[in-house]
Amino acid sequence: MTYLAPRQGLFAAIVLLSLCLHTLFFVLSEEREIGKQHHAAAELSASLLAGELTVPLTANDRVSMSVIAKRYADDSQIAFAGVYDAKNQLLVPVGDESGSGMSAKEPVVSGEKVLGGVMVKTKPISRAQIISDHWEFLLAVLGLHVLIFLVYGYVARPSKELKEQIAKNVRARLLEKGLLSPAALAADSQKSYADKSHAEKADKAHASSGTDGDDTEHLANPNSSDAQNTASTDENSAPNGTTSFTMQVLFDDPNRLLAAVGRENKLAYFALCDQLLEKATHELLQLPLLAGVHAQSPTTFNDVGASVVLYGEHPAKVATAAVFLSKLTLLLNQVVYDKHRELRRFALQVRTTASDTTSAQAVRRLAQKRREVPLILMNEHALREVEVYVGLARLTSPSSVEERESRQLQSVTKATADRLRSVRDSVLLAD
Repeated sequence: MTYLAPRQGLFAAIVLLSLCLHTLFFVLSEEREIGKQHHAAAELSASLLAGELTVPLTANDRVSMSVIAKRYADDSQIAFAGVYDAKNQLLVPVGDESGSGMSAKEPVVSGEKVLGGVMVKTKPISRAQIISDHWEFLLAVLGLHVLIFLVYGYVARPSKELKEQIAKNVRARLLEKGLLSPAALAADSQKSYADKSHAEKADKAHASSGTDGDDTEHLANPNSSDAQNTASTDENSAPNGTTSFTMQVLFDDPNRLLAAVGRENKLAYFALCDQLLEKATHELLQLPLLAGVHAQSPTTFNDVGASVVLYGEHPAKVATAAVFLSKLTLLLNQVVYDKHRELRRFALQVRTTASDTTSAQAVRRLAQKRREVPLILMNEHALREVEVYVGLARLTSPSSVEERESRQLQSVTKATADRLRSVRDSVLLAD
């Protein structure tokens, strides 16, 4: 996985600020330099103009004064040139006097007599003109800053050694808080290796006996043989003449956090899950709507999850109870999860499935690929009965027969929501 450079957004803001400051200081520097040039040009033009106007001003020849002043006003830096008499009254104005540029005054003298004076004013300094005159430089500065940002994004990415060091620091912090246990990690690693070896041996045994279907199940899930044995036992123990449905709970643990939790914390968490599932099953089956539905004792929670087999003489009621229990389990787990996270304790989200017992393994495999919850796999007759109380939807983009036949619970009726909420509160408030 490729990691971005740390605080890349902050560095982008710094680069943007640097670009703005570079532009601002460049414009101010150019403005000051141009101001000095204008001031020198105004003083020089005023001195030269005063020397040339001695004769015309003595003769009061305004035409000659206007011609001479216009020649200076046509300079690219000069905006105004004015000739004044001895009483400082404007005789000949040439150009725009209202500008805010630099100005210089020079008296016109003949011997010791002051004939008048001249004033030269330069054009105002335009910052927009400065930017337009130096756009190549500013564009190069922009490109340089973009290059700096890209180089930082590449160079400042955490190295492999740094990522390993961060992982070690995080693990050490979790160990200090008691959330991780080195012994538990080693035991889980050995257990995973043993499970893998056991699955491989089972695969070879089934392959030699020609059971290709079971072989596929083992390859899809190393724990499938244990889960299948549990499901088969539960199905065989259901009374004759009844229909059974299975509700399964699976931990949503993509980061394998459960394998890193200390053994004591894990057992305490499993015990809480067992207690809540048993109470939820008992309280749910007390509803008059589900009269005649019975449940076998839920399997004990392990690293994979747990399951409950419901059975009864009325398939519609049993199917409804399985769907209700799958939704109720999600409601209870959300409360437990939020409370544990608030107390900074370990907890996991769960996913649930509801199916007829013969399809338990199929829906478990499907739940490992799909994220919809609860996931329901039943025959069409059972689905029609269940849809009286809940809203079901087909899975998007199905790629197998199981996915086409499965449904996702999208909504529940108001009466169903009230029932589930009441049962949830009874479970949470029970002693």
